[in-house]
Order: sequence, then structure tokens, then C-alpha cells
Amino acid sequence: MVSFEQVREFADRHSGRARIIEHEMAIVDLESGAKVFDITKAAATYVVESKEGVFAVVASAAGHLKWRQLGRALGLHQIRLASPELVRERTGYDVGTVGPLFLDDVRMFFNKRLLTHDTVYCGTEDAHHTLAIDPRLIVDNNDIAGYFDSGEFLKQPEE
Repeated sequence: MVSFEQVREFADRHSGRARIIEHEMAIVDLESGAKVFDITKAAATYVVESKEGVFAVVASAAGHLKWRQLGRALGLHQIRLASPELVRERTGYDVGTVGPLFLDDVRMFFNKRLLTHDTVYCGTEDAHHTLAIDPRLIVDNNDIAGYFDSGEFLKQPEE
């Protein structure tokens, strides 16, 4: 099971490329996140199920993904967000606190646009702490199944 302490220790080992931001307010959505960090650099970690298995999808949190189209592009059939129980079972995180680290048994698809930032902001398992991390560290510390460009799969406001 993932613990906040594991994430803190990771940040300490990679100081200069990762740090923990502590905040009194719990981050539960983009609105609350905007009060703590630049949400255009927020990276959400979604856990999805498909016929091919369970995967993590790390994407910009600033928009909603077109899951069906993204699934087709990634070669995943019948893609859907995983149930809270499956998220907890496979990652050790609760929905809403999933971060991009310590996903040992889950392969990851990564939004390559996040690599244009020096720092992205992610979940830590604790809603009162945010991980500010060089996105290359996320890639280096996960089993990457593939990359995608979120610009092709973001819903427009009128959709």
C-alpha cells in the first residue's frame, strides 16, 4: 500500500527535482488546486480498466479527456475509469488522491505535453499535500506503456 511517507521520502531523495507542498486546504478538485498551484501544470493520474487490463493514465488535469477516442489511440478496448475499490486494490491510493508514483503493478500511459513543463503538480495519497515534480522523474520511475498528446483528446467546452 502506498503511503504519504513513501512519497515524502521519494521527494527527499530527489530534492531539486521533487518537493512536497503542504497546504491547510484539502485539494479535491481544480478549483481548490488553483488556490495552491498553477493548475495548467496539474497532472492527474487516472486508473482505467479495459479488455487489455488495468492502466494508469497521467494527463493534464486542466481538461476532460475523450476516453473512447483516447482508448482507441492507445489500443485499449472498452476503456472506462476503474471503480474506487479496484483503484485502491491495484494502487494503494484512494480515488482523488492517486499520484504517479509507486504504481508497481500498473503500466502507465503518459501525456507527452507534460514533459514541456519543468514541474507538474500531482497527488500524494494525502489531500493536504501536493507533489511538485519534474515530469521526467515520473517517466523514469514507472513502466511506461506509451505516450499520447492530450491536445488531441480534450473535450471542448461546448462538447
